Amino acid sequence: HQRDVLDSTFNGLLGNDVAVHKSIHGVQQLSVGNAWPMLIDLPDIAWHAPRKVTDATMLSTIKKAVITDLKWELPWNYQTGTGDPYNAGKMLAKMANIALVGEAVGISVTKMNRFLDSLASGLEYWINGTSRNTLVYDESWGGVVSCGCRYAYPPPRCLNEGPPNDCPALNGDPVGNGFDFGNGAYNDHHFHYGYLTYAAAGLAHFRPHWATKWAPAVLSLVRDIANPNANDKYFPKFRHMDWYAGHSWAGGVAMAYLNGRNQESVSEAFNAWYGVSLWGRAIGDNQIRDIGRLLAAIEAKGAHTYWQIPSTPNDIYPATFAEHHTAGIIWSNLIQYQTWFGMLQWEVQGIQTLPVTPASELLLNASWTKVAAQTFESTCSGTCETDGWISFLCMLQAVNNKEEGWKCAEKLPPTVYSGEAAGGNGNSRSNTLYWIATRP
Repeated sequence: HQRDVLDSTFNGLLGNDVAVHKSIHGVQQLSVGNAWPMLIDLPDIAWHAPRKVTDATMLSTIKKAVITDLKWELPWNYQTGTGDPYNAGKMLAKMANIALVGEAVGISVTKMNRFLDSLASGLEYWINGTSRNTLVYDESWGGVVSCGCRYAYPPPRCLNEGPPNDCPALNGDPVGNGFDFGNGAYNDHHFHYGYLTYAAAGLAHFRPHWATKWAPAVLSLVRDIANPNANDKYFPKFRHMDWYAGHSWAGGVAMAYLNGRNQESVSEAFNAWYGVSLWGRAIGDNQIRDIGRLLAAIEAKGAHTYWQIPSTPNDIYPATFAEHHTAGIIWSNLIQYQTWFGMLQWEVQGIQTLPVTPASELLLNASWTKVAAQTFESTCSGTCETDGWISFLCMLQAVNNKEEGWKCAEKLPPTVYSGEAAGGNGNSRSNTLYWIATRP
């Protein structure tokens, strides 16, 4: 992937006949020099899609969807932070996205204020230390981690007392590492805190005074996943991004796998960096904005090279694997066509699509989505539909056929977006229709 973006003035790349090595990431070509000057375009999509909704019928339908979605509420337990930070982040980001879609289609902020109040309340539990599943600072590795919640219901509560002495996610054993998708062991932090950062950015866009009050707390989440400062005493420099590999790693410190580090959802990684860039925009910090933009550009390049298999065959994957067209989990020494939660084809397509935001059009290119949507549609049944993954099928279809995607989305029941829908709980009817309507 580096060869594609090397500056044309760089003359240290040796010929294919000199020490060429075939690796799991393709052919490695020998390069001589102290540095590699690489040029890459930075994404510049901000709060909304780069095109307006021009179809009057679609616009009217989206407005109605927004008015309905403004009544949506977090599940009872998540209203007090009695849950995991990943699903909390997805649903809070969903709320921010609904408000941004509302703004894009002409819904007044006055009509959204009560909804924004709910977003603020749900988000503040996680950043002010009052969530029942508390986020705490870990001195050993330098990061923000979740305490963990031994959940009981009804009413929703955590049976453990919480910090400092009763945090099941921080026990360092296999059971503890299973809490909150491994957050306590630094798994998936860019997914979890990327969603929360996106939610904070969306809220700050509407309420700058809120950003002024909570900027230090949000910055702690940003520093956890996207810290550019090697001299920061509290957080490591770029915890997830591997600048040589050209993408992030999601695996934490729970255990050393024989196949090295791994990352499943490159789309969630990409949107984490988009969220960082939006936070920079919201508070007027160009450095944070551009760090997010650079990370997003690198992640998109990695996605297009390694996750979205461009052709069959190609110079990276053998034909027998390339025919899947999508990688599910990429490791240092292994590529898998599956997910952490299953081996079905629609699961692979879904996890490499969500969440869909305005910036996703820089990630979901037309050639890959055409094949991905076909695979998705031919295998989507059962929990694919009931857990809301099907909404992402409609959005993929719209990349190449807006009318087909719209018809797909119109048929979906409200339950695919419920808080209990594992796939769709971070998406909304407003967002699905808005994405489709703003395709070129």
